[in-house]
Amino acid sequence: MSKRTEFRMQHGQGAVIGLDSLLSLVGENQWVWSVLEFDGIGTALPGLGYTEIRDRAHSCPQGYVMSWPQVREFAASVQQCFDLLLVAATDRRALDAQRLAAGDFSECLMVLAAGDST
Repeated sequence: MSKRTEFRMQHGQGAVIGLDSLLSLVGENQWVWSVLEFDGIGTALPGLGYTEIRDRAHSCPQGYVMSWPQVREFAASVQQCFDLLLVAATDRRALDAQRLAAGDFSECLMVLAAGDST
């Protein structure tokens, strides 16, 4: 069984802990990352707004697939996540659409989930 860690997305003084700060704990990798769900605010990516990211995440069976540099750029653009499901796998084949849709993340190396007020 995977280790599950939960924590608040705000510091004691109310400041939001950003996705970029969280991902800085992961370290460089060659994993394949996919945004399966997203709602949030920020500056978005050049040429790609949050509506497009959300639409891509929902329209593609494997979600919005990114490399490590791309997911770091995405994370840096997010000021606050209201809803996020971000997974990482060794390669794209591990992002099996049927398993992901069923909530089976056993082939994923990491699953980051954030919900409003969590």
